[in-house]
Amino acid sequence: MSSPEPTRPPWAIAAPVGASDTWGLPELSPEAAESVESGPDPVQEALEARYREGHEAGIAQAQAALAPVEDALVRLIDQLQREMALIRPRAEANLYALGTAIARWLMQRELADNPLGVEPLIRRAVQLLPAGSPVDIHAGPADVEALSSHLRLAEADGRPLPVHWVVDLGLEAGSFRLVSPERIVDGRVDVALRALYERLAGE
Repeated sequence: MSSPEPTRPPWAIAAPVGASDTWGLPELSPEAAESVESGPDPVQEALEARYREGHEAGIAQAQAALAPVEDALVRLIDQLQREMALIRPRAEANLYALGTAIARWLMQRELADNPLGVEPLIRRAVQLLPAGSPVDIHAGPADVEALSSHLRLAEADGRPLPVHWVVDLGLEAGSFRLVSPERIVDGRVDVALRALYERLAGE
């Protein structure tokens, strides 16, 4: 006994023999199918557009948030530049003062080791006085004691230069003053160092 043929539901539609199972849709040609597969994906395009919008919005938000920080940084740099412009002259002045203080210390140490070290300075100062003038040499007690019996000064023509030594308690070691009727030569250490400082600060 043969099995009965399956009954077909009333809503089923018989497809012709040899037709593809397209559920009633028209079959696409290979060229049309390739065009559909390779064409732009609307979903992907929408996602990329949303990404670009979010990226641009994030940049704009970050720039807006950093704007006050940037302004504050610019003001800080300007303030530092103004302060540096004020500090630099003071720093240079302090450096020159330190240099003159070191020069004083070196000179005092040299004179302590060699009390006759001021002799070349006195000889050079004598050359600034008019020839033939008697000279009073004012110096501290230690310098007068070390130099008066040792230093012999002469005129340009070789004649002895009359010298009178004067003890001046107000002059430190290495300082002196030459006094003649026509001119005074100030050889005080303080004056020389101050002149050096002013020359350095003025350059």
